[in-house]
Amino acid sequence: MKRSIFKGMLLVSVLSLLACTVLIMDVLYGYFDKRANEELHQQATSIARGVEAAGMEYFEGFQASERVTWITAAGTVLYDNQADQSRMENHSDREEFIKAKSDGAGEATRYSSTLAEKTIYYALRLEDGSVLRVSQTQYTVLTVLMGLATPVVIVLLCVMILSAVLSSAVVKRIVKLINAIDPEHPDTDADYEEIAPLLYKIHTQNQEIARQMRTLKKQQEEFRQLTAHMREGLLVADSHCEVLSWNAAALEIFGVPESTDTRNIYEFNRSEPFRMAVEQALAGQPAEQLLSLGQHSYRMLASPVQEQDAVTGIMVLLLDVTEQEHREQLRREFTSNVSHEMKTPLTAIHAIAGMLVQDVIEPKDVKKFAGDIYRESARMIALVNDTLRLSRMDENGIAEPKEPVDLYDLAEEVIARLRVTAEKKQVAFSLAGTHVTVNGVYSMLEEMIYNLCDNAVKYNKEQGTVTVSVLTAGKEGILMVQDTGIGIPQEDQSRIFERFYRVDKSHSRAIGGTGLGLSIVKHGAAYHNAQVQVSSKPGEGSTFTVIFPETLQA
Repeated sequence: MKRSIFKGMLLVSVLSLLACTVLIMDVLYGYFDKRANEELHQQATSIARGVEAAGMEYFEGFQASERVTWITAAGTVLYDNQADQSRMENHSDREEFIKAKSDGAGEATRYSSTLAEKTIYYALRLEDGSVLRVSQTQYTVLTVLMGLATPVVIVLLCVMILSAVLSSAVVKRIVKLINAIDPEHPDTDADYEEIAPLLYKIHTQNQEIARQMRTLKKQQEEFRQLTAHMREGLLVADSHCEVLSWNAAALEIFGVPESTDTRNIYEFNRSEPFRMAVEQALAGQPAEQLLSLGQHSYRMLASPVQEQDAVTGIMVLLLDVTEQEHREQLRREFTSNVSHEMKTPLTAIHAIAGMLVQDVIEPKDVKKFAGDIYRESARMIALVNDTLRLSRMDENGIAEPKEPVDLYDLAEEVIARLRVTAEKKQVAFSLAGTHVTVNGVYSMLEEMIYNLCDNAVKYNKEQGTVTVSVLTAGKEGILMVQDTGIGIPQEDQSRIFERFYRVDKSHSRAIGGTGLGLSIVKHGAAYHNAQVQVSSKPGEGSTFTVIFPETLQA
């Protein structure tokens, strides 16, 4: 600003100085030139009168500052006060001589380019036909201006200094005035009308900015409220991967503190799937990846944000698919386990059938091998039945209606069915408690109790005991199956209800079973809104407790 004002002031001052100098010189030069011409005319008239009266004698002792020349009618110089007339050339061709001869008076001006001077000639015709000429030499305007160069330069230097001082003072005053303006509350009634439009514009922009800020805050609050309660994680970033917004779920998913100052999206996660999805979205293509974060699985959806065919940012959405992935894993494990469990009896049956076809079995051993086929096929049937039963439970496909079922009576029937098996292993059954009635599916409850009691016998010790108790606690009905068997290690207790999970696979194979018994118990309890609890110590036995939330009054 200071430089611009200085240049402006200096330019105006210089132009003004030059214009004034030229104008004054023109006026003064014209005035003095006119006076010089008048004096030249008067001088020539006076000398002409003297020459006409006295002739050559007039020039005796004659002195004048102007040059005086007397020329005959033929152009020969008779007298010149500044040169030897005998050496001067004929003047009959001179302009002022010719005009004087014809008009009585003549005037001419001749310039000297070498001396930068001009000479004014004025000639009068005398009565005898001769011509008297008076001339005067003057400086040209250019010469006068060149003579003024030094004072003009001095004045210009003074003008420059004065312009610098004044521009600095003006800038300080302007800056002080501008700095005194309150941008938030500009005074539109300012004392200086020149800045009134600026103040009004600032005031108008403040109002527009305030309106836009209110709109943005409203939209931001609406966005925050919409995303605050989302279970899905949300990230919004620009084309330079700078994060513009996120919700609380995204911070929780990535384990980032709420007070984070994270700005780059790769600071949230640096895994290969995450980077691939982000890069693909920045390239303008939607991307989908599966992220494993701790014990959870998330489906990452990255979408580009485009404006006029240019990617201006990306939006990342994280969906918790842990349960879905867990179910898918269970399905794969279940399929694998079923295939494995069925392969063993099928292999045995196939091998025995092949031996029978090839007639390599002795007649006396046929009954023994037929018994093996019977047992393996029964094992397959049990496996298929348990699998179908679990499948119906998963799909809530139980067709039987619920009805009042006495758990004590049902337990008594199950014990009666297992008594022979228990006696073979020298395991004693006992039933304690009272009659408790619940609303449930009879066959499902029977299978739950059967599987618990059957496991209690299978995994018991010789001379062991199995105690079945049916109790009430307030409105709850409780069924407990307690054995004195081998027990379950602590680290395996959380997994024993998984399908085909076996604590001791070698021991489990030896005693038989499909490995689905406790899974059926768990699903049956869930169907009846009941809870299953287990308490066990290796070598001391196990206690399984099924708690029904509500009993029926007898």
